[in-house]
Amino acid sequence: MNVYEQILSLLDSHGVAYELHEHEPVRTVAEVETKLPFLLDKMLKTVAFRVKDGRFILAGLRGHDRIDYRQLAAYCGVNRRAVASMSPDAVEAELGFEVGGVGPFVLQPEVIVLLDEQLAELGTVYCGSGKNTVTLAIDFADLLRVCGGELIQLARIGD
Repeated sequence: MNVYEQILSLLDSHGVAYELHEHEPVRTVAEVETKLPFLLDKMLKTVAFRVKDGRFILAGLRGHDRIDYRQLAAYCGVNRRAVASMSPDAVEAELGFEVGGVGPFVLQPEVIVLLDEQLAELGTVYCGSGKNTVTLAIDFADLLRVCGGELIQLARIGD
């Protein structure tokens, strides 16, 4: 079962309502902005990181927000240099997500999901489904419950 199928199975097993939006492939926020502008205001982008101790972090925040790396490292209990963003190839090979389709879902035991607290204000969010040609629309409260993520202050302030 691929990541996309695992995510849909997870949502279905929890009885969560969601919508799938099929579209041409997108890999970056800039591509979403030009190809799928209706998603942008409620977009939850997910960035994948590797911690030197072997954990993976899927960090979710609003589309144009930037991650506060010190805050991310502090949450993980490590030095900032111990947290590195993953290359697109590594994301696909190690986590199974297509680039542009990364979503905040724990599908492996060593994965941690952290979500920026500002996402809670959005209601319905659009996030990765595992495929870069399908975007998932889901109520944020349902997403938080199913993904097992933790709300923290993750976005840089003042950007």
